[in-house]
Amino acid sequence: MLRGRPEELPVSIAERVRLIVDRRAADPAADRSTVQLVRRRAGELRRRLQTSGSESADADLAACGPVLALAYPDRVAQARGDGRFRLRSGAAASLPSGDALTGEAFLVVADLDSSRIGPGPGRGPAGPADDDLRIRMAAGLDLADVEEAAAGAIEEVVTLAWDPTRDDLRQRTERRLDALVLASREGRPPAGEATTAALLEQARSTRLAVLRWRDADRTLQARLGFARRSVRGDWPDVSDDALLESLDEWLAPRLAGATGRVDLERIDLGRVLRDIVGHHRVPELDRLFPTTVVVASGRSVPVDYSGEQPAIAVRVQDLFGTTVHPAVAAGRVPIVVHLLSPAGRPVQVTSDLPGFWTGSWTEVRKDMAGRYPKHDWPLDPATASPRRRPGGR
Repeated sequence: MLRGRPEELPVSIAERVRLIVDRRAADPAADRSTVQLVRRRAGELRRRLQTSGSESADADLAACGPVLALAYPDRVAQARGDGRFRLRSGAAASLPSGDALTGEAFLVVADLDSSRIGPGPGRGPAGPADDDLRIRMAAGLDLADVEEAAAGAIEEVVTLAWDPTRDDLRQRTERRLDALVLASREGRPPAGEATTAALLEQARSTRLAVLRWRDADRTLQARLGFARRSVRGDWPDVSDDALLESLDEWLAPRLAGATGRVDLERIDLGRVLRDIVGHHRVPELDRLFPTTVVVASGRSVPVDYSGEQPAIAVRVQDLFGTTVHPAVAAGRVPIVVHLLSPAGRPVQVTSDLPGFWTGSWTEVRKDMAGRYPKHDWPLDPATASPRRRPGGR
């Protein structure tokens, strides 16, 4: 009915219907004989159906889309921008550049082919791809038309996913017609099994990093880990690997009513670890593997259990007067002592402090006396008085 290059012809079926029903309508691309033929056949069909009234009076061009959707329900397409559309099947299709239907939210497509359209005048890189199907004829639809034409096929799909931008769990609810998303909303998920499962999965995928580990929690974990490695006894495995393996046992029960990241961060991991080891055994752990040891100066020094052996870092002058090397596990496990200068710089590392006093101390003393002449550097540190610190600091 319209003659010319396909990419130059209007896609709208409503425009073609207008040429048929309105005798005053004209289009320079119209084939007059073909238009006349279609008008005659339309008149014959009207007489068979025994309809009354003039052709133009009965014609509702806005109804072209909904009526066409009854014939081609699988050809409903949704706008993707810049004249590109997605069909229900998921296939991509495009309008010719500048076509009047470009602004429609939905189309029902009557004729498709795979001809390349190319960017065309005024189209940028976001234009149709070479492998897009070409839309030759279609009619516009709005959301209400789509919902009426395909009501039985529309489904509601709910997904839970961790949003990296918000760094939180979000629930997305979509009304879908196969590959088309007709509407969506997003928000905080409700508490329930699905939400708990999604939070557990985030804890797994981050290897527990999503939880809020305090320094004290990691220290307790390291103490328990060293207790398990170094002495006999049934100390439980509370390593990250073990916690991940038993995640459903200790984390899931604590997520009742949880809906997002803030609930994960509220988990008291110190309490979790104490629950696993048994609160009745915590005093035993504190006795055998204390968090701090008190050195000769009265200072309380934190013990680091994260390495192969427990370790402390302390200024050498705080240890003057020490005759027994510091140890844990009721004296069975010596502590690795990192000796520091008055400025806090490393001096020596030893697991035998009395042996150090009687051995390499002589050379260390000469070096320290030269660097820090205002400080005391006794010949025999084992018998010297340490510098006392008020309050044991």
